Amino acid sequence: MSIGFFFNTMYNVVDSFYAGKISTEALAAMALSFPVFFIIIAVSEGIARGASALIANAVGAEDRDKEIALSGQVYSLGLICAGVVTAIGLLFAESLFRLLGASGDYLELALDYITPLFLGAVFFLLSSMSNAILLAHGDSKTFGRVLVIGFFANLVLDPWFLYGGLGLPAMGIAGIAWATVSIQVVGGLYLLSVVIRRGYLSTGLLSHMVPKLRVYGEILHQGIPTSFNMMSVALGFFVTTYYLKFYGEAAVAAFGVGTRIEQIVLLPAIGLSSAIVSIVGQNNGAGKMDRVRECIALCTRYGLILIVTASVLMFVFAAPLVKIFTDDPEVVRVGKEYVRIVTFIQWAYVAGFVYIGCLQALKRPMYGFIEAVVRKIVLPFSVFYVVVVVMDVELAGFWWSSVAINSAMAMVTIVYVRSVLKKLYR
Repeated sequence: MSIGFFFNTMYNVVDSFYAGKISTEALAAMALSFPVFFIIIAVSEGIARGASALIANAVGAEDRDKEIALSGQVYSLGLICAGVVTAIGLLFAESLFRLLGASGDYLELALDYITPLFLGAVFFLLSSMSNAILLAHGDSKTFGRVLVIGFFANLVLDPWFLYGGLGLPAMGIAGIAWATVSIQVVGGLYLLSVVIRRGYLSTGLLSHMVPKLRVYGEILHQGIPTSFNMMSVALGFFVTTYYLKFYGEAAVAAFGVGTRIEQIVLLPAIGLSSAIVSIVGQNNGAGKMDRVRECIALCTRYGLILIVTASVLMFVFAAPLVKIFTDDPEVVRVGKEYVRIVTFIQWAYVAGFVYIGCLQALKRPMYGFIEAVVRKIVLPFSVFYVVVVVMDVELAGFWWSSVAINSAMAMVTIVYVRSVLKKLYR
């Protein structure tokens, strides 16, 4: 999973690289679009992870009927969610961008980039739902291969769609988005074909896709907290970007570049959190709590070892990493400062991924919902207001306030999850 996510992150790196070739304004527009685009990812991955946990528990309990019912329903639910996300996104994207301070060419670039992504939302959902089923059965390789192939396809499609050629007109920043949609179409259809070929769906797929409110309720009970947990990342980006506008366009662009770098550093943790949903879910369904405990301990240990190593490298090579995306000296200066400061926060992200992923697999998703609201919305909104508006601190102080928020919430999460596990092991 980590290898696949590495190539997926590098996919985003390629997108940022070509946006930077257009202009610093285009790079900032992509950074501005990221929280809006992340709504698609949050909805698809949230429901998928919720469904994957339920299916994994059904596989562990050897309940074939429930496994089939969940697998069929997750597709129909995904299609409904895709339609809702597309409609809402197309209606409100411009208003959201204006709220974040975009106007003129800056606004147009952001809209040009985000519109194709909303139009192709159904294929993001299709990929996520298919991967949820495969992951529940312990198969992380198929999706990983799709991500690797998608990366190499993007190396070809991004410049082609951006600059045009071979009968295709130059599309600018919109071409970068259309390249992503094209790759999602092919990847989503392939993953669906694998699920069908392996017999994870019954032959009467359409009959199992007919909405059943009871099964929808089970999936949504698991998926909504997780989906909002991920969506709150986007909401958190909105809050952060709103206050960053007081520091200028370069700060917004540097934040966008910095988050791309953080994604690379956090790949092992993301892979481990995906593994936990599958392995802990199956063993929880089978009642093998000793294996649940072993999985959590291993993920925590290796996650921290990997992230500490990666954080040191991130601190040392901050400037060269930022220069991969832009040659604007002001963005490089601000981005280097941001990257070095947030190295002190990476351990907190790992703890959150592992422990909240564990709760998801144990069918206890509500803490993730509460934690997300507090860590990404309530605390940032109030703390950033004090730091920026009341105290008028410099940009470095703003970054450090974010470190403090995330570190404090990580400690709370560790204490809470350990108390839950202690009760289960009695």
